[in-house]
Amino acid sequence: MNRQQEIDHKHDQLRTLMSAKKTNAIWIQRTRNIAWLTAGADASIPADVETGVYNILVTPEKRIIFTSNIEAPRLQAEEEFETLGFELHIYEWHRQNHPLDDARIRTQLIPAGQLVTDAALEGDLFLLRTKLNDAEQIRLRALGADAAAALDEAIRAVRPGDSERQIAARLDAAVRVRGGLAIVNLVAVDDRISRFRHPLITDRTLEKYAMIVVCMRRGGLIVAGTRLAHIGAIPAEIQEKAQRVAYVDAAAMVASKPGACLSDIFDDITLAYLHVHEEGEWQNHHQGGLIGYNSRERIAKPGEAATIQVGSACAWNPSIVGYKSEDTILIGENGFEIVTAVGGDFPTIRVEVEGQTVVRPGVLEL
Repeated sequence: MNRQQEIDHKHDQLRTLMSAKKTNAIWIQRTRNIAWLTAGADASIPADVETGVYNILVTPEKRIIFTSNIEAPRLQAEEEFETLGFELHIYEWHRQNHPLDDARIRTQLIPAGQLVTDAALEGDLFLLRTKLNDAEQIRLRALGADAAAALDEAIRAVRPGDSERQIAARLDAAVRVRGGLAIVNLVAVDDRISRFRHPLITDRTLEKYAMIVVCMRRGGLIVAGTRLAHIGAIPAEIQEKAQRVAYVDAAAMVASKPGACLSDIFDDITLAYLHVHEEGEWQNHHQGGLIGYNSRERIAKPGEAATIQVGSACAWNPSIVGYKSEDTILIGENGFEIVTAVGGDFPTIRVEVEGQTVVRPGVLEL
């Protein structure tokens, strides 16, 4: 499936959705949905925006990009949207607050029926986004390999005296040079690993123990991973914690089967914590869940009805005081694959769960 075929296929999916919702126009404005529909375009200029700098009107017959004269030259030259079956409606940035405020445009493009925004259809679009097609799965695997390489590069570079900001800067650079954006970049050193589950970056300097966390976005898709390193011999206490958390992580991965409900996987995770005598630790941080065009599309918790599909991606992130394990997996008909898996001589932990061997990253000794 090339990009043109992927976009056409997704337009077909939206036609089916419009028919079910008895409407004939969807206004796509959220950056994650624009990336999904366009097979990877980035509509964010500020990296943290919810809505894109251009929007897409989708009708059964057309897909029209509404963009200002600021963005249009780049979209025409580099995205080549017009060759992909999009029309461009270009307006002067200073003359129009919103394209659909123009009654003439609304009448011409939406002659009957009710316009629906992607925000109103989030539940339906979530189901489409989280079942990755073959082309998306190929891109996710490539993204996962590059995220793993970026994590490996950054964690191997840590040295005593490095500040968390220096470590984070290396991780960000390793992600950027591979064409991505670190939308989550967390670093903790020494006691901060035990104190905080979301360690925002500080000026603290490394003595012995470092943890780095990334969510890397490229082409709209996102993968997540965590790595840890220790300067010198790794204490037995940390090794034991690594074994316990690896078991919980492996149990979550094995439970991630097509048709499985996130609330049921959450139950499996809490049982795994009990198995390793850390039964209360799940209460101190969410355990992860579905990933894709969001850093987490849905989080596993009691009562969460979302289910795993063939083509879903998950990122589980179990943790106890002083240790965390996290990677991204892609769900197939006959199991899962870890797309952010460590490679080379990075230390690993082999865990047996329900007769299945799962390999998890250990702590890198430097």
